[in-house]
Amino acid sequence: MKRSLFQLVLVSVASLAVTLLSPFQLQAQYVYVNDNNPSSGGLNTATGYAIVPGPALSIVSGSGFATTSTGYGAFPAPNQQVAISYSSSQNCLFVSDPLGNSAFPTGDFAAFLINTSNGSLTLVGNFNDPSNTGGANKLLPLAIDRRVGFVYLFAAFTGEGKIAFYKINTATCQAFWSTSTPAVGLSGAPVVSMAVSKAGPHVLVVSYGDGSIQSFKIGGGILTPLAKFNSTGFTSQSGRPQSVDITKNGKYAVFGDAQSGVAEVEVAQIMSPTGTLAPTVDYGGPAVASGINLGPGLDSQNVWLSPALVLGNFYLYITNNGSGQVTTARINQTTGVVSNAGVCTAGFTNPTTLAPLAWSRAAGLHTTKTTAAGVDLVVAEDGTPSSVALLAIQNASGCTKEVTSSPFVDPFSNFTFTGLESIDVFPSRPY
Repeated sequence: MKRSLFQLVLVSVASLAVTLLSPFQLQAQYVYVNDNNPSSGGLNTATGYAIVPGPALSIVSGSGFATTSTGYGAFPAPNQQVAISYSSSQNCLFVSDPLGNSAFPTGDFAAFLINTSNGSLTLVGNFNDPSNTGGANKLLPLAIDRRVGFVYLFAAFTGEGKIAFYKINTATCQAFWSTSTPAVGLSGAPVVSMAVSKAGPHVLVVSYGDGSIQSFKIGGGILTPLAKFNSTGFTSQSGRPQSVDITKNGKYAVFGDAQSGVAEVEVAQIMSPTGTLAPTVDYGGPAVASGINLGPGLDSQNVWLSPALVLGNFYLYITNNGSGQVTTARINQTTGVVSNAGVCTAGFTNPTTLAPLAWSRAAGLHTTKTTAAGVDLVVAEDGTPSSVALLAIQNASGCTKEVTSSPFVDPFSNFTFTGLESIDVFPSRPY
């Protein structure tokens, strides 16, 4: 089983000069990860990679970039620990620091300005939840609101059981706290993953570590809690929803389940206009729910949707944390139905077994481009040291193939307990 320890690794370009266009015109140039490595001077760092011809990844000069806080945490958490926001003037990266520093001992997140010409980072500051009355936040998931003109950031301070709502100044990347809302699972478990719908009812969808899920209606600085309940996969097959993504049209939330023996995902309709989640429809798992066998991959804790439609459906990329593989399925964003991907050719496979190195389990994943199937996938690989895998995507089938020079070691993650668990790309998928 994958164990995510809310760390953000920052990967960026090494020495690649890029002609600066608007963020949405750029093809993804930089990959960022949370090193979750407090051993370097007691501080956590973020590492950046540039995507260079080959294709390959080259470490950005100046990595690892110090967050000035401690990144180590001790709970499983397959979530997004890195978040990127865009503006016409500045571009921001946020990295969680669950154990904080002397100023914020119970945890914080660091904000960075991204230098779009070389991928380097400039620390803006560290931000905590001023409403916290105690409790170390050993897990600190992040989620960004990607609507134009509504740059909101959400940080789950799990030690105190709250989700904090921030408004971001995109000229400076500073975060301004608005409110904090209680958020714990039905059995008291912390938030493990969050995602924001860009379209449809505007909600924050949350998965907890105990099999329960929930949505929150997003207002102008306030989260309104909606119904909380156990997922169908949890009640019928003991699959616990972990990571969450939301379809481009905002109609469905897709969950990757912690299910040690098999791959299993769940889909919940986001009801309009309330934003409440409908009961999930379960796919895969031990009983092959909904008649879908998602293949031989073990576990399925991280999911990511393709940037756009391919042959009428979106691809659903899944990390098989237990078997070190990546599986591709399809999802119809009109119906929410999950189906198997196409037939692989020309050396592409599904699932794809990741090349061995010092890593021990696959973790977060992200497409590198902002169109169609996403062109390539990057996968965080937790270990000592950790690494990042780069996989080419076959557009017509969704099948994948790891490039010959992959994986790419992250030298700033060599920490005894954990390493890379989350990953983001600049520019990211726009929804």
